[in-house]
Amino acid sequence: MSFATTLSDARVVAAMIGGAVVAGGWVVTHLLSAARDRAARAERVRDVQGALYAEIRVHVATLKGQSLPVYGAEMEAMILKGDGFFPVIPTEQNDRLFGAIVENIHVLPFRVVDPVVQYYNQLATIGAMIADLRALDLARVGPQRAARMYRHYIEMKIEAIDLGEEAMAFLLAHLTGGNAAVAELSDSRQKTRLAETKAGVTVWIQTERSRLSAANSPASGRSGQ
Repeated sequence: MSFATTLSDARVVAAMIGGAVVAGGWVVTHLLSAARDRAARAERVRDVQGALYAEIRVHVATLKGQSLPVYGAEMEAMILKGDGFFPVIPTEQNDRLFGAIVENIHVLPFRVVDPVVQYYNQLATIGAMIADLRALDLARVGPQRAARMYRHYIEMKIEAIDLGEEAMAFLLAHLTGGNAAVAELSDSRQKTRLAETKAGVTVWIQTERSRLSAANSPASGRSGQ
């Protein structure tokens, strides 16, 4: 039977049309399923970012409201008096949401994950420091060492503010502008850091030149005789 004769058979044509419809249905179903998966993933990403942003924002606002530099200096001075005083340090739990969704953190872009993880790593370090301070034997270590440890604890909390603000900036950038906004923010932050590093190196070079110039000046040589 020739191909033309086969096509003239209504049953064959009907079967071919039916097969094409089924195949087309599979393609459409696959495309719709893929679209639903992409939409579900995008929604999951937004939910994860929104939850993390809210948790970080609350903690950073709390830290800012504590006037940490002033409070830390006051506590350090009281510890140094040597009368056995040491402030009560409560246990902190500011990573509950992160702990609950950490298994889904991979859905976020790397440039967003990195600052978020840095912030929560800082909280974990602060938690370990709190455990050490609460177990501190003031009579054994002495007030000076205890004061240094407490100052370091305060400095870690101040650093957590900067890390939290950076994490929030990246989360908000991705929530509002997607990957393009995150890339732009990352490039801007990198340029700022490079400029700060260059400025710091320039100041150091100028300071060293001034010091060497003063050390090699005739006046300096006479004063040393």
